[in-house]
Amino acid sequence: MLLSDNDAYFDQYSDKYYSAGQRIGYTSKEFDFHSDNESKFFWLSRVSLYPKNNLTSFSINLNQEIYTPENKSYDVGYTDHPYAGGLYLSFFINQRRKYSLERIGISLGTVGEYSFAKEVQDGIHSSINKEHNKKLPWVNPVGNEFIANMYYSYTGKVPMIQSKIISMHLVPSGSLSLGNDRTYFDFNTRLLIGHNLDNTFGPLKINYGVDALGSFSDDFSIYVYGGLGYRFTARNIYIQGNTWEDPFRHELEPFVYYFEGGVTISYKHFEISYGITHKSKEYKFQPKNHTYGTILISISI
Repeated sequence: MLLSDNDAYFDQYSDKYYSAGQRIGYTSKEFDFHSDNESKFFWLSRVSLYPKNNLTSFSINLNQEIYTPENKSYDVGYTDHPYAGGLYLSFFINQRRKYSLERIGISLGTVGEYSFAKEVQDGIHSSINKEHNKKLPWVNPVGNEFIANMYYSYTGKVPMIQSKIISMHLVPSGSLSLGNDRTYFDFNTRLLIGHNLDNTFGPLKINYGVDALGSFSDDFSIYVYGGLGYRFTARNIYIQGNTWEDPFRHELEPFVYYFEGGVTISYKHFEISYGITHKSKEYKFQPKNHTYGTILISISI
């Protein structure tokens, strides 16, 4: 599975704040450990707040996030976003039921030079625009720091219209993140309209919006979605800077709202999705809201 965020997917002239994110991931097949309780992996089905009637899978993802200021000169203004990059490995246990999806996970990684954010961004810029391949200065970036986070999310599903041709599902979600990378509580509600919505709880996300599971059957499915979310953030290393910095670089806007929408198509072993996320200002004195696009390509083997 390949998942890519970039503000250029919405506006090719935009390159600021949350500039880009990448994920290479793997999700296992689903296991019914309740009918095979002799399995040595039976304990995976118990990693849940409600370990009943669930199909269990696990996901392993390698993620990178890249943040840049709007002003790309050596004189970054005090209201601008700091240069920052993160590289981390995440592991999730997924518990799926007919009308709910529960995900519990951890992530471990680093921010700073070993995230290779500068090298990746310079490489992308030089390959896309060979005539103007000026490397960004990366002045005073967020420094090296080990990051660790714990995650929990619960997603429900409320069928509003259900037929063989077209369906409409309301999909509310809540997620919690605790760690020195990001600490937040996120509540999101999506409306999915399309064909064969029993195939999904919604699209996968890296930065904002609840990270769902994608499609989980071989049947043809197509849907459009729109959503509204609110996030309360207590810690964001990419905006505030390293844990030991005093004072922090920016004061967070604790409450952030965001809108999202897109389209997803899946069939047999293939899924493709495009979405847009628009989020309000994340810190005090941030000049503008921000919008970025997401592209997903997933192949099951």
